[in-house]
Amino acid sequence: MIRTILGVARGSVGLLTSAAPGENSPLKMLNGLDGLQEVNEVQGISFDKLNILSLLAQAVYAFQKGNTKRGALLLGAATIAPKSKEASYLVQGVLTLDSIRKRLT
Repeated sequence: MIRTILGVARGSVGLLTSAAPGENSPLKMLNGLDGLQEVNEVQGISFDKLNILSLLAQAVYAFQKGNTKRGALLLGAATIAPKSKEASYLVQGVLTLDSIRKRLT
């Protein structure tokens, strides 16, 4: 299972190889209404890709801590994130609320 996670993480990192900043300064692009979107596109990074990498990192951490249920849910959220980002945010939010509930009780 860890090999699968590492394979997906390597593939996601491969998608981010074009993340080098462009010739245009990001601060100059902030003048328009779509400034943040333009900066995002120029740098080659999307928040969706970063969300997937974050979910994978959280899944690996959960597996290392022995929390296989949380790790499997996070891995599933990372798997469905490219098709349905709303569903992956929902799973991530539910897991966060569950961890907050456990800490308060």
